[in-house]
This record gives sequence, structure tokens and C-alpha cells, in this order.
Amino acid sequence: MIKLGVVAGVEGWEVVYTGERLQADILAAVLDANGIRVEVFGDTAYSYAMNFTEARVMVPADQTAAARKLIQQAHAELSLPPEV
Repeated sequence: MIKLGVVAGVEGWEVVYTGERLQADILAAVLDANGIRVEVFGDTAYSYAMNFTEARVMVPADQTAAARKLIQQAHAELSLPPEV
């Protein structure tokens, strides 16, 4: 599940995702590949079976709209039934 929201953070930056660290890292890679500056905040304690940490993905305030649009597009695509 993708959580979008506003969390107190760093001045000039907005939180665009809060959730599992592994998903945050993947999301950050996608945003970065699309030219959006991104930072991930949170611990990095992984195990084979589960992710024990929560992370926040933050982008500069002037790139928030573009980041949220990409996240929503990706979420919509993942929600579609597969083509056969």
C-alpha cells in the first residue's frame, strides 16, 4: 500500500511516501530515474523474511507534484489486471 501524506520534515522538502524501507528504496530509484531529486530517511535493518523499518521518501517542494503524479501513475498501472 502506498501512503501519501504530509509529515513534518526538512524545510523545503515534502514527504511523498511513508512505508517499508525496501519499497521506499525502489520508489526513490524510480523517481531518480525520472529526474526527480530524492532522499530516503529511515533505518536499513533488513532480514530475509521481513523489513523491520519504516522509511520516508522526500523530494524538494518544487518537485512534489511531479513525484506524486509518477507515484499515482505507477500505483494505477499496478492495480490494472494483467494483459493476456
